[in-house]
Order: sequence, then structure tokens, then C-alpha cells
Amino acid sequence: MREELLELAEEPGLWLPLAPPSEVIRGDGYSVVTSPRTASVERVRLAPGGVEAAVEEVRALAAGRGWEFVTWWLGELTTPADLADRLLALGLRPDADQARMTSFTIDRAPTREPAVEVRGVATLENYLRALELDWEAWDVPEVRRAEYRAIQREAWPMIEASGRASHFVAYLEGEPAGFARLVHAPAAGILMGGSTLPAARGRGVYTSLVQARWRATVERGVPRLAVSAGAMSAPILERLAFEPIGKVLLLRDTIEASGRAGPDPL
Repeated sequence: MREELLELAEEPGLWLPLAPPSEVIRGDGYSVVTSPRTASVERVRLAPGGVEAAVEEVRALAAGRGWEFVTWWLGELTTPADLADRLLALGLRPDADQARMTSFTIDRAPTREPAVEVRGVATLENYLRALELDWEAWDVPEVRRAEYRAIQREAWPMIEASGRASHFVAYLEGEPAGFARLVHAPAAGILMGGSTLPAARGRGVYTSLVQARWRATVERGVPRLAVSAGAMSAPILERLAFEPIGKVLLLRDTIEASGRAGPDPL
């Protein structure tokens, strides 16, 4: 069971329902989860002699599609064991936004009671409003939001039909304050995409969103959650009695216009 849960936590993009232009591209010993401007390399199971070839293949793919960067997710199940050192030697750098994450799981109700109201998202209009909240929390530039709006509007019918994801909005004093996604997998629900508006942080919004997703996965007969969490959410999950089961290292390969990897701008 631990390996199944690590797969969910370390390879979340492979479980997320995707809509064009996003897709999963399978390589020899790795998978690439694409988005319009970036991509992630997940489920990395490379032979020791295949590392350089895999990096060159991904770089060529990135250059051909105009991606700005590619993020490699390296976890407990990643092979070879020295992959991080080898990728660093090939020019990758720790992810500028979030280089390290902790994988967690829980199979009982999280401690602490919800502090705010949380509602499920059931319509396209509410879905788009929820995403606007998420983009505001992460300070996504307007030029990107405009691009994402069109994509997500088209994606909504497919997401709904798949039945593989649920979305939630938390309300603080009657106003939307937090967003979260739950991806449904056979072994557990995967926590993905949680965010809280800066002005609402520290008031139980994230905790309430975790509780809502726990209830949702229990209702589907899968009383278990898995997630890889960064520095902001990991301490909260620990207070909610989530169990740490592993670590994830994120390495970024920044792609120059020439298609060659360049230094990560800091």
C-alpha cells in the first residue's frame, strides 16, 4: 500500500483529468505531463545508462513545443538512485518556486474541525470563479489567466464527465477565500491545487478544505488521502495528523529559445 500511495503523491499529474492542449507523453522510463507553457516529468524509472538520452529527448520535446521550462519530479520510487546528482550535472537546478516537498497520507479523519463553510463546485460558472480565486492567490499574470480561461472553459465538460476530480471553494464571512481540488484514484483521494487568499490565511480555510476533501473521498468509499506538500501546507497537514511517507525533489530545466538548457534565472 505504501508504494501505491507514493505513486499518487509523487506522480499527481498522471492522475489529473487533462484536456487539450495538455496531455501525457510516454517516454522510455518516464512520462511527460504537458501544459501550454511548461511540463513536468513524472514516474521516472530510468536505467542507469538511459539518463542522458532521456534528458535530451525531453529537451527536444520542450524546444519543439515552446515550453519555458520542464520540472522533473524525483521521489522515493525514482530510479536510478543518483538521478538528482546526474540531472544537476546536466544543467538542471532546484525549482525556483518550490524545490522540496513531503509526501503524506492519512486513513482516518483529520484532526481539528472545519472553521469555515466549504461548498462543492458543480457548474461551469462556479468552476471558472473558483479558478480565478486560485490564480489570484498565486498571483498569476493576467496574460496567463486569459489563456487559461479559454482552455478551462472547454475542459469543464470533460472534467465533469470523467468523474475523476472534485473542486471546492471555502467561504470566509460569506466571501470566497480558498480553492482546492481532489483527484479520485483507486487507492486514495489526491489533494491537489489548494490555495488561500493572502488576507484569509491563518483562519482555518486550508484546514476546512482538507476536511471537505476527506468527507468527499469517504463518500466514494475510499477513506484515504495522499499528497505531496510544500513548505506552506506541510506544517498544517502534520497538525492534522497526516503521516509523512517520503520526500520529493523538484528540479527545473529552463529551456532557451535555441532549445538548449539554460541557467535558471533567480
